[in-house]
Amino acid sequence: MKKSHVILLGGALIAAGMITSYFGSELATRDLAVIEGSPAAGSPVELTKDLDPEIAGVGAFVVHAESLGGSALVATVFDPSNKQIATKNIDQASTEEQFEIATKGTYRLVLENSGEGVSVIIGLTHMPEKSILALNVLGQGIIVSGFVGLGIAVIYFVIDKKRSV
Repeated sequence: MKKSHVILLGGALIAAGMITSYFGSELATRDLAVIEGSPAAGSPVELTKDLDPEIAGVGAFVVHAESLGGSALVATVFDPSNKQIATKNIDQASTEEQFEIATKGTYRLVLENSGEGVSVIIGLTHMPEKSILALNVLGQGIIVSGFVGLGIAVIYFVIDKKRSV
């Protein structure tokens, strides 16, 4: 195989992986409701989303905090009947939690803070199918394969250059 073909193949793998990963991410997040806020004591950040168990029986919420510092964040999900169905203490900068979607309706995610102020981004959605998540992982693998191919090409070029000198 010619040197230029190895570089083109590696570049093509990286491009294909990026495209695959992009579409996997797009499919996984197309139904995601997101809001940004700064929860303070007595002033929670709330997000609502219509969820349907026929689409997916499992929902997920995501909380991303800039820096937790002295904040004490608690995320709570309420179902359409206003019954608490999931609670999670947020002790990491990025947290994801799944919950069961029992009935169709508007679900509510409430993020409360009893500590210092912090900037957060919260999201609520149906949990994507495993095949969609696998598509995203496949894209990442193709990108890595492309970079490995380019690395091998560089090593080959260096060794070939030393032989010709």
